[in-house]
Amino acid sequence: MRILWPVYDLYKGENQPCGIMAISSILKQKGYRSEVVQADYKAVKNKLRESMPTVLAFSTPSIFAQTYLNLNSLLKKKFDVLSVFGGAHPTYFPELIKEEGVDAICIGEGEYPMLELVRRYEEGKSLHNIKNIWAKENKQIHKNPLRPLIQDLNHLPLPDHEIFSNAIPKSIWMAAVITGRGCPYNCTYCFNHAYKKLYKGKGKYIRRRIADNVLEELNQIKRAGFYKFIKFGDDIFTFPESWVEEFCPKYKNQIGLPFSCFVRVNHVTPDLVKLMKEAGCYKMTMGIETGNKQLRNKILKRSMSKEDIIRTAQIIKDGGIKLSTGNILALPTGSIKTDFETLQLNIDCKTDYAGVTLLQPYHGTEIHEFCKTKGYIQPEMNLQERNVNRISLLKFKNKKEKRQIENLQKLFDITLAYPPMLPLTKMLIRLPLGLVYSFIFSRWTNFKHYFSIIPPKIGWKVFWKRSKMFFKATKFLQNRKKEL
Repeated sequence: MRILWPVYDLYKGENQPCGIMAISSILKQKGYRSEVVQADYKAVKNKLRESMPTVLAFSTPSIFAQTYLNLNSLLKKKFDVLSVFGGAHPTYFPELIKEEGVDAICIGEGEYPMLELVRRYEEGKSLHNIKNIWAKENKQIHKNPLRPLIQDLNHLPLPDHEIFSNAIPKSIWMAAVITGRGCPYNCTYCFNHAYKKLYKGKGKYIRRRIADNVLEELNQIKRAGFYKFIKFGDDIFTFPESWVEEFCPKYKNQIGLPFSCFVRVNHVTPDLVKLMKEAGCYKMTMGIETGNKQLRNKILKRSMSKEDIIRTAQIIKDGGIKLSTGNILALPTGSIKTDFETLQLNIDCKTDYAGVTLLQPYHGTEIHEFCKTKGYIQPEMNLQERNVNRISLLKFKNKKEKRQIENLQKLFDITLAYPPMLPLTKMLIRLPLGLVYSFIFSRWTNFKHYFSIIPPKIGWKVFWKRSKMFFKATKFLQNRKKEL
């Protein structure tokens, strides 16, 4: 029995969903074959032609939901496979089970539910009463309750990094690692508050692996030989501080690879930054989200001041660590004026790179309910489409302001890098050049990624390798065009 995971943008190398690695390790431990494939019809079709009983599993963030549904629909017309959708989107939007071609969805933690589902499918048994699974049988949908949260993450097998390194050995350079689960905060745009509500009464929500368990995984990664960088994907890596104090000296002695992590303003101190810098921390990503006090603390529930944000940014910069920030434009009750406040706050923080998105009010989040109740969501817009870096899904006062905010998102980080061009940016965003700015945005983001927010030695090597892959792909497409 094989479990096949189509993954969007697989060959970029950085897209390694940790959920897939966690579930795959359990499946392989029990003797099942688990592998990833580029989420492309031809690539998946070639895999399915091997005539092996297959579960087609999609780890589904909302931005890829429609892409995966479309792919699954095409595949189901040709192949007899069981299609299962898990991850954030089906967890908070379980109505996905009603879509044609979707046989089951997995809600919440997926390790043991998926193992049970695969085992039953292999044995030809019914899937109708598996906890965490909603299954469709004979046109009837069976909705099952959740099992308790996994309380001791150390008992899980180590994540399966080989599932990605075997699929993309020539381009993989960064390993994604999660050391714990859960976040103590309730930001309205994040799924955490909904996850807490979903699992209320089903065990401790915030859990972290012991340092030695994480180091065991990292030593496996290091022994692979080709990973050059570690990306810790925890919501707040520096919480609790005592864990970091134990982990960092061991990481420095045993691993020594440069790494990045996510932090929050009120969980950063000079001593902690010094410790992490010595261990190899190259970049910290801190959520600013918005420079406007009302939007930050009332609409997004961030509970932090502008002064605290600037102070924390200075601590990080003084510690010799690159500062990346997360920012959201096009917020409800906001305006182009408040979005320029966000840009100015990043300038004040001397941010090295600003990740900027237009608000996506995903199903299950508090801000989605706010936008829906207040009439901000345009009913004709599909929240499952991948337009996080193109257009806003919310209503604006007028088309002029909408265009300005969308254009500002594309020119945000360039202006941050060259603050004197701020007056020019205020003029440029008025022009109907969205496609031009989108092209500039994609090229600039690519440039900053390889030459600013990862160590230069790694950046140059990866950029050169990706460039060769790009030219090969372009040449292949040109030859195919001639053949046709």
